[in-house]
Amino acid sequence: MRKLSIAIAVSSICMAAQAQLIDDFSGDLSGWTSTVILDNNGGELHTSAWEISGGTLQLNTSATDGGVQQYAMIYGGLTLQVGYEVLIDLVHSGASQDIGLYVGGTVPTPLVREDYVAIYARDNKQIFSRGFDGTTEYGLVGGDELPYDSLFIARVAENTYEAGWYDNGVRNVLVTRTPIFANDADVIGLYADVRATGVLGNVDNFRIAVIPEPSTAALLGFGALGCLMRLRRRK
Repeated sequence: MRKLSIAIAVSSICMAAQAQLIDDFSGDLSGWTSTVILDNNGGELHTSAWEISGGTLQLNTSATDGGVQQYAMIYGGLTLQVGYEVLIDLVHSGASQDIGLYVGGTVPTPLVREDYVAIYARDNKQIFSRGFDGTTEYGLVGGDELPYDSLFIARVAENTYEAGWYDNGVRNVLVTRTPIFANDADVIGLYADVRATGVLGNVDNFRIAVIPEPSTAALLGFGALGCLMRLRRRK
């Protein structure tokens, strides 16, 4: 067990060293741009604002037009290279509303949805993936209530993406998307779907990391299980 614990620690340090923290939401939002990509009611836009509170990012909606609005909140100047994944930590609030990650190949245009992959969660622990191949919508995937610590979108090949979640270090893939239209992954950020007033969040540690090798991911998951079993024996 001692050798395994050392191996887990070394693997964790290596993975941390390979991660690039983009925003821990301890400052301001000057690097971000928010665009409403859907207003299904066609009325006035919701009164919403992205805000930093307690070191996490939230979307605060004080008034709605009664419909659904979707947001692409993009961090400027990033490209997701092949072999890397973008991640957020997420402690959810906001009843039956969605927040997660967005990776696209086209700069968002107001009231236009195209050319992106998204993964998002609800406060009841449901996880979904949606998006568009060009202007054709992907089939909605997901809906199971799952434990998660973080969400990810990974670029596993030039035009192939995995979307999924981590739970206690274990990597889980929800869906693999292979667009017909090239998605260059140079539009990276957050996705939100708002249907009611309230605070939607909390997002932390927006980052890019090397996709872990399957053996590394399995080792980390096995190590977490081993530590749990060891603690139970002590009790």
